Amino acid sequence: MLRAILRYLCAGLLASTATFSADPPVEPLTVCEVARDVPAQEGKNVAVLGRYSFRSHGRWISEDVCQPATNAVPQLTMVEDAKDGPKPPDNFELDAAALRRKFAALEQHTSLGKFRFGTPDYDRWAVVYGRVEARKADDTKKAAANLIYRGSGVIVFLKPEQ
Repeated sequence: MLRAILRYLCAGLLASTATFSADPPVEPLTVCEVARDVPAQEGKNVAVLGRYSFRSHGRWISEDVCQPATNAVPQLTMVEDAKDGPKPPDNFELDAAALRRKFAALEQHTSLGKFRFGTPDYDRWAVVYGRVEARKADDTKKAAANLIYRGSGVIVFLKPEQ
């Protein structure tokens, strides 16, 4: 009987330890939230929500405008670094409620490009996990910061609810 009680207590202790060690859901930041205060985000690993754009001259994640307005360009240049780019947490989970709320607001003031030729994949809604690195001098006129990412595996494409 004592052995059964000890086994039950040990199992409960292990279960509670596993619960406490799990990573909490990650709340995505919009491009505008990052651009509004790049120094506060500098060097941090974040999940960024925005319009993912892919062209022959590069990739970036952006918004058309920020509300409230910001002096920074609402765009982050994506820089792939397969070796030193940040890895997402082991139990990577996005905060679904925050994502839905922010995505609905994003769709109100940012649109995807419409292309006569090519593929609609040039512009898509996405969340990208990466590390924010500030840009210097004139580079800030093109984008508020760089987003260093590990590769395509840290890009989550989204579809709007119809």
